[in-house]
Amino acid sequence: MRSKFIRTSCTLLTFGVALWGSNVLADANLKMISPVDGSKLKAGEPVDVIYEIKPNEGGDHSHIYVNGKEAGVLRKLKSTFRLDPLPPGTHALCMKVVNKGHASIGQETCIKVTAN
Repeated sequence: MRSKFIRTSCTLLTFGVALWGSNVLADANLKMISPVDGSKLKAGEPVDVIYEIKPNEGGDHSHIYVNGKEAGVLRKLKSTFRLDPLPPGTHALCMKVVNKGHASIGQETCIKVTAN
């Protein structure tokens, strides 16, 4: 009985890690159309982020982040937002839907880009 429990637990853990490591958990209602995950950008130049957002219930607007720091507020559902130039290196770009009090409702997506 104990070995069946261990096998089942290991299977569930492996499945969970596989999902966590893929884009399966990304929110399909938040899209960074450009740049895409893994893009190579020119360091020192502004980055135009083309996005589309369909907020879940309770969502009012969105915030955009670069490496965990808020870079702007996205009030339109579909538009382009210009980020300040990125220094050389790998950067995380994230969008989070928030409520009117600016608290995250748990709807977010992130990509990684490299500036050279």
